[in-house]
Amino acid sequence: MTQTAIAPFSYRADPDVPAFDDATPLIIFDGECGLCTGGVRWMMLRDKKRKIRFESIQQPVPQALYRHFGLDAEQFDTFMVLADGRAFLRWRGVCEAANLLPPPWRWLGRLGRLVPLFIGDRIYDWVQRNRFRWFGAAKEKPPVCPI
Repeated sequence: MTQTAIAPFSYRADPDVPAFDDATPLIIFDGECGLCTGGVRWMMLRDKKRKIRFESIQQPVPQALYRHFGLDAEQFDTFMVLADGRAFLRWRGVCEAANLLPPPWRWLGRLGRLVPLFIGDRIYDWVQRNRFRWFGAAKEKPPVCPI
């Protein structure tokens, strides 16, 4: 799937995606991954105004969203940032996630957009492939802001 291949909010018309409140950005992450859950905890500490919601891919709505966007929820290989009805994946997802945070983190997201997507995606894929070896499995239940 390309980042712009699907119309914004198209999941609302998909009968396989349960209705949910999509008024605020949603970050979907791997609740079994130590890097992912640690990153979400880190983001939650910096999102003092609670502008972002988080849900693990192991939950029904995120799985339905992944299927809607043509992704394999069982072979989870990218986190997703769902903002303004659009899905952002891989490197672009990293940049969008940072952009949702207050400065100085927002600035890093904007700087990350200067990295060509084919390079950023390769970096993302390399970390993604090695995340369990480098960071292990999550040691406790993932933090969530239920949708």
